[in-house]
Amino acid sequence: MICRARFEPLRWLLFALMGLGMALPSPAHASDIPEAKKPKIISLDYCADQYVLAVAEQGQIMALSMAADSAHSFFRGRAAGLPKFYSTVDELLYLKPDVVVQSWQAHAKMPELMQRRGIRLFETYFGSDPDVVIRNIRRAGQNFAQEKHAEALINTYKKRLAALRALPKLDLRAAYVTPSGYTAGSDTIMDDVIQLAGFQSYAAARKITGWQTLPMEDLLIDPPDIFIASFFDTNLKTQSVWSKARHGILARMLRDMPAIFLPGRYVSCNGLFMVDAAERLRAEAMEKGLIVQKPSHMLTIDQGTINE
Repeated sequence: MICRARFEPLRWLLFALMGLGMALPSPAHASDIPEAKKPKIISLDYCADQYVLAVAEQGQIMALSMAADSAHSFFRGRAAGLPKFYSTVDELLYLKPDVVVQSWQAHAKMPELMQRRGIRLFETYFGSDPDVVIRNIRRAGQNFAQEKHAEALINTYKKRLAALRALPKLDLRAAYVTPSGYTAGSDTIMDDVIQLAGFQSYAAARKITGWQTLPMEDLLIDPPDIFIASFFDTNLKTQSVWSKARHGILARMLRDMPAIFLPGRYVSCNGLFMVDAAERLRAEAMEKGLIVQKPSHMLTIDQGTINE
């Protein structure tokens, strides 16, 4: 079900009410909501979708963003069959949710508009640090009246994170590359993922910070041990004719050297799926024979859960 209608009369009604200065009820708080009555939720963008799909019950979800089942949406399978909408204020007011979730600003006056309509606005904190992810999951649980479920997710997340950090480091230098020919240096989520998976960062060793193009001279003189490539599987890939990813030598290296192609959905929403991405890199390195022996204390990863 996709809501495609535009609700222009509601837009003018809202402006009229604002102009008259009419007082509307203030938003309710999560603690005021009875356990038996779960709030109805709308999500405005695909990163906000992920928190909704991870924490809320399916019956609570009134609508997700149009990108909820796109290739770069981690939980696109869970989004299948659920209502989608264009994230306009008109549609939002027509649907009358209890909670609206956004991870980036969809409208400059969204907090004011939601307060006037008595709708709670849950804005996720930005950042890829695990502490930020945990805080967002906990706040999602509070806003969705799903505190117990959220805490269970947090406990599992912490176990998986600790298991990765306990693994022995690999003597393998990994270079990240995107279809545009960029790499991830220090202070990027992808560099954090590479190191969490136990690899040495090829870019960080070269004092590369942020997002920069791969230095072809370095690749030729001192090639990495493995490439990690991402977003080659989505419609987000932007490979211009000038991209280094089109360079014949780099294309041959990606074909002939060990390479792990990580689906873009693992790294498209800050650090929410950082643990999933690191687990997948580690598992694929093992499958390719780059890790000789599996340590006895390593956890077995099975679609986002752990079995000891």
